[in-house]
Order: sequence, then C-alpha cells, then structure tokens
Amino acid sequence: MLPLVAASDFAEYFDLDTRIKRGWAGLCAVTPDNHPSIDETGPGFVTASGFSGHGFQHAPATGQIVSELVYDGTTRLVDVSDLTADRFEGDEVLVERSVV
Repeated sequence: MLPLVAASDFAEYFDLDTRIKRGWAGLCAVTPDNHPSIDETGPGFVTASGFSGHGFQHAPATGQIVSELVYDGTTRLVDVSDLTADRFEGDEVLVERSVV
C-alpha cells in the first residue's frame, strides 16, 4: 500500500487543511525519448505525434514540415530525419544535449 502524501509535504504554502477544489486527468502522449515522431508512415500518409502538451506550441512549424513532406517528400524548414518512428526499433534514443 502506498503511503498517504499531502500537498503540504511538497510546498510550504499548503497546510494540512488544504483540499483539492477541482482536478483534471488525461493521457500524456509522449514517446519513449520525449521527442515527437514526424515521418511518412505510409504512402502519402504523414504522422506527426508524441508532442504531448507542446503540440499546440509547435503546430505552426509542424504544419509546415508535414506539408513539405506531403508535397515534396523532404523538408526545407528543418531536418527531421532523426524524428522518424523507426528510431524505436533499436536500443538508441534521441538525447537532446542543448537543454538548459
């Protein structure tokens, strides 16, 4: 059995009388390496998925990339060759090193 945990255990501005007013739950659609998958998964079918909460933020660039893949078969805006879904077939994951 898991121990009972209170919000006051993590942030001092909560006290033991703090109660949940409302809540939300849902799926967090991320990939194993936390990077999206953008590639042509079938003839003429481009998939752009795994953005989780960042999908809306990245939507303009993703839309441009998807349109380039559909019409040209390649991208001009940015190289997305590391973001294909087949990267999960091996043991390697995409590691981002430029994170602050």
